[in-house]
Amino acid sequence: MQILYPLMWSRLGRQACQEQTVNTVAALARRGHAVTLLMPQGAGDPGLSAADLKTWFGVEGDFRLVQRPSRWVGETLPTSLMWLRQVFRDPEAVAADLLYSRIPAMLTMGQFAPLPFATDHYRPWPDDLPAIRPLIRRAARQRSCLGLIIHSRHAAESYRRAGVDEAQILVAHNGAGATGTTLGKADARSLLGLPTDRPIAVYAGRINAEKGLDQVLALARLRPEVLFLLVGSEGDGPIEREAAGQDNVRVLPWAEPASLPAWLQAADVLLIPSSRAPLQRYRNCVLPMKLFAYLAAGRPILAPVSPDTAELLKHDENALLVPPERPEVAAAALDRLLGDPALAERLGAAARLLSKDLTWDRRAEKVSTFLEARLRAIASRQTGQRSLYSKTVTPIKATMTGAAQAPTAAGK
Repeated sequence: MQILYPLMWSRLGRQACQEQTVNTVAALARRGHAVTLLMPQGAGDPGLSAADLKTWFGVEGDFRLVQRPSRWVGETLPTSLMWLRQVFRDPEAVAADLLYSRIPAMLTMGQFAPLPFATDHYRPWPDDLPAIRPLIRRAARQRSCLGLIIHSRHAAESYRRAGVDEAQILVAHNGAGATGTTLGKADARSLLGLPTDRPIAVYAGRINAEKGLDQVLALARLRPEVLFLLVGSEGDGPIEREAAGQDNVRVLPWAEPASLPAWLQAADVLLIPSSRAPLQRYRNCVLPMKLFAYLAAGRPILAPVSPDTAELLKHDENALLVPPERPEVAAAALDRLLGDPALAERLGAAARLLSKDLTWDRRAEKVSTFLEARLRAIASRQTGQRSLYSKTVTPIKATMTGAAQAPTAAGK
């Protein structure tokens, strides 16, 4: 398949959306698909190449990056709508078989797309914003809509309840990057200059007030003998300032993809903040990406009971789960993990086993199969007969654009 993937961002950052996008397209490219990222370039934005993205995110895959001068840079709804208008007229759209993106505005603009489109979402938008349910239903019923690729079953259920056809929904969990050689705990601590004789609990991810890190700091106050590492700082924010007053908390800069595994493998316990805030208050963290790296690290995980992580984390099977906003209960669970090496080993091994099927390559396989099947389904409806994908891409595009187009390369 030739896939055109428009972006909303124009500068390299540490946001999960960027990491998720680049890992997804790199994995699709590794499967043999021709993937082109289309990036808006505003005044003052740097010139970037595919090599820059590969280095920044630590990925491999033969995808392309094309920058287009544009006034429409940013993630607001008006900006996204105008940028998509520009994308639809772009020469890259002529050669592509489909549009694939994380841009929510495609739910509004998809009907004007010159070729089939699929959208990648992580939030349960119909539950968060009930007023847009009719819009989502209409968008899904457009003949050009291949479907929705959703990061979790928790979010997918909201689209089903909103009336999206089951055949148009794919649940495709995110993955973990390559971890390289697995280090033993002692080797990882030696490499990082960490104490070998003190229990260590690690949180690795973006550090801000929306991640529920107040609960990690509350836990640290209850267990001064444990060293808490918060890996992922990008500046001096409220969490960094509060942590500075706690002797057993260290705030560390963002870890590059290649170095992150060592921080995770140095831990006795990996922490997901025991807070409702990321999912229920800020609604910006659904089945967090850090969880996939945690699972691959093979260390025991201490996490809150939550409807999104529940589809992967099972209490006393591959993690210990505690009620949110109860730091004293979290402290007792931490004591249990630190005091029972057999339990910690069992949970860590189960987590690593689960991670074997939670990789970016496995996600790309699921996405590829889904998109190819949906393209065949659209072609079958339009031509009145089923045919092989390689024979149907041209009729789909010709019908949608109103003009015959030259055949494009298809398959893998």
